[in-house]
Amino acid sequence: MVLALLMAGFSLLLSAWVGSNAPGFGPDEPANFIKEVGAGTGQWTGVAGRLAHPAFGDQPGAPERIAWINRNSRVFELPAGVDPGVAHFSCDLFHNDRSVRCLDRPATRAPATRALSYVGTYEPYVYAVPGAAMARTHTARAALYTGRAVTAALVALLLAVALVAAWDRRAGPVSLSGVLLAASPMVLFLGSVLGTNGLEIAGTLALCSLALRMGRAGAAPLWTWPAAGLVGALVALSRPTGPAWVLLAAVVGGVLAAGRPQHRAGRHTRPAVGWAAAWPVLWRSLALAPAAMGIVATLLWERAVQPHPGIHRPVVVEGLHRLGFDAQAWVRQWVGVFGWASLPMPDFAYWLWWVGALVLVGLAVALGSRRTRVGLALVLVGAAAVAVGLDVLVLRQTRFPVYGRYLLPLALLVPLVAGEIVTRRADRLAPWARQTLRIAVPSLVTAVHLVALWANGRRYAVGVNGPRWYFDSAQWTPPGGWSLWGALAGAGAACILGAVLAGSLTGRSPHTSSTGPSTDALTDRPTAPGGPATAPDPIG
Repeated sequence: MVLALLMAGFSLLLSAWVGSNAPGFGPDEPANFIKEVGAGTGQWTGVAGRLAHPAFGDQPGAPERIAWINRNSRVFELPAGVDPGVAHFSCDLFHNDRSVRCLDRPATRAPATRALSYVGTYEPYVYAVPGAAMARTHTARAALYTGRAVTAALVALLLAVALVAAWDRRAGPVSLSGVLLAASPMVLFLGSVLGTNGLEIAGTLALCSLALRMGRAGAAPLWTWPAAGLVGALVALSRPTGPAWVLLAAVVGGVLAAGRPQHRAGRHTRPAVGWAAAWPVLWRSLALAPAAMGIVATLLWERAVQPHPGIHRPVVVEGLHRLGFDAQAWVRQWVGVFGWASLPMPDFAYWLWWVGALVLVGLAVALGSRRTRVGLALVLVGAAAVAVGLDVLVLRQTRFPVYGRYLLPLALLVPLVAGEIVTRRADRLAPWARQTLRIAVPSLVTAVHLVALWANGRRYAVGVNGPRWYFDSAQWTPPGGWSLWGALAGAGAACILGAVLAGSLTGRSPHTSSTGPSTDALTDRPTAPGGPATAPDPIG
């Protein structure tokens, strides 16, 4: 019941994002629109093209940015009616004080045309999935909402995989705290607009959850292996950084892997030989093969098509000097800065989310063994090092800003790993602490998700300085009206809060059981009622 309610809650919140976010106001959404329709109609590489009127000002780095954009640009053929330019997408883009009533200008039905996308050289594999559906529509707006819906459905499925992988019956709803805090409003926002960034992030969340589940003591369920193979393939094929996140998930799972539990006294097992010994290895290899093939396909595309910036020492030095300033922006963007990284939430929403994540990390440090603490530290330091390396050696070399969404697969490791450690040590939590955690985290998450949808909708309806209650005075209204999408958001919030109630009514403390002693959530060894295992911790 808890899992089903949370899955329904995320799906409804994603639906609210799909419908209420103004067309073209996802990051680079018009360019992603063209790329998706092109990929969906079999135009994987497109035709080389250049920006007709590049507008990057005369600030330092502008010529390099123009050159980089032109190296990535490709021209694609669009079917009749499906032209985002004619539909006026993302008009008044960075004018947050205005509504987007400019979108209501009448759009003429465009003939079949050709359009340029500055993400044209990106891997087309995942772009083609929503693009195939978009190409079968007859207007640009229908194509946009169709593509968003397909993307959001895939993201909802990935979040469901993450929830199921994280679930532990002994820890109960506490085991989902890490996933809930990793699936920030930014994850749902990016998962509801055109482009593959949201799928990359949600896929990494699901893949890391699977890797951590495989690392728990005892054999992982058989389904986790093919799930990891398929999700890993999607992540690897999504973006140029996808293969790195697949390898990262494997490393994180290995670092946090639990040791083998010792055999109980008087029980002996005969080691497997022959086919019985080879079958698990063969099964895992076959199950993970799609992920390996996805990595190979992306690396081949990167070598054959995708341009790469060089490494210039002055840019590296500049990036290192700006790390402090950039990190402050990333930390907010990891929680939620919408539009084209231009629309923040109220400050209190960020503090609520940060406090929740810090409390979970603090619990992981307090409850974890020496080895899990070291593992957590390694994950945090390693993620920070990878983020800095990607920033100064790769992303910044294009002379474009490094947005938090590019590094979000690293940021989600913080709550995810901390939540996994708390899950494995949930039997050491006092009953009041367990109850507080399983109520506070979903409640906090629900509140911030609703604030995010409210702040985003207000900007498009009346502008950020307009009335706080904008349903009755909206200058722009999404299809179906604000009441429809507000009702979906409210239903999603009700499902998440309903999961809190269901967990409180059905959850059992792992300290005691009606049938006898409980088992340690980390080692599966029996524990004394109300106390920890007396045998040595296998990963301590």
